[in-house]
Amino acid sequence: MTTSSKSFCIVCIANYCRSPVIENLLKKRFGDKYEFFSAGISPISQPNMDERSLKFLHDVNVNHDFHTPKKINVKMLNYFDKFLAVDFYVLNQLNINYPRYKHKFCLITGQFNDISIVDPYRMEEDGYKRTMNDIKHVSENIDLEKI
Repeated sequence: MTTSSKSFCIVCIANYCRSPVIENLLKKRFGDKYEFFSAGISPISQPNMDERSLKFLHDVNVNHDFHTPKKINVKMLNYFDKFLAVDFYVLNQLNINYPRYKHKFCLITGQFNDISIVDPYRMEEDGYKRTMNDIKHVSENIDLEKI
């Protein structure tokens, strides 16, 4: 990574369904131009990602490493340039828990007036797929230079 590159941490609640998918989609789209990582406000204590997230990444031909859900921490807050909250709840929690860093926080859907990336964890298959397709749309169309 060059010193002019930006680094982004994508944050959701559990770092299990949404943020690791976004992390991998953005890595595929942007390659080595930026650095991407994901974390959660309250990570789930299960290995890897939700099976449906893994299937989605496979279906869209996105390679990924084994994922371990991680909790956001001060070391990350000091390291990454920007934190892309997956929804308003996560953005609010970041601002409440880490007010010193609020200048680094933004909503990943901020450039999309008609998209809200809801937490699909307990959703039926159709709802989960809709969320994954919203994630794909945002990941394919986000302009990181404007963040």
